[in-house]
Amino acid sequence: MLAIFGSASAGGSGLFSNPLVTLLMVALGIFIFLKFCSWAKKFELSAGAKKAIYILTGIGMVGFNVYYSMGNKAILESNNWSTATNALLLSLVWVFIFAFALMAETKAE
Repeated sequence: MLAIFGSASAGGSGLFSNPLVTLLMVALGIFIFLKFCSWAKKFELSAGAKKAIYILTGIGMVGFNVYYSMGNKAILESNNWSTATNALLLSLVWVFIFAFALMAETKAE
């Protein structure tokens, strides 16, 4: 999340502005995501549930982009980061839902 918000370029001088810390946090995020995907392979979902998640992902792509755009406008107008942060966190949660559906086995009918 630090790399996404560009905290290193924001002029900070703390631990989180260190590029090595940012790189390690990105590597940790990738590791956690890969572990989650290997865990999701142990589950089964029906084809209908998978299809519904895929359709909602397509709709969500548009919705999350609109929500994040509203957050960017709020940042420019009032320096309020809450909307953009909420949009980012909700989209990351949806990424894990989509990855779960993608990695889970399809139930035999």
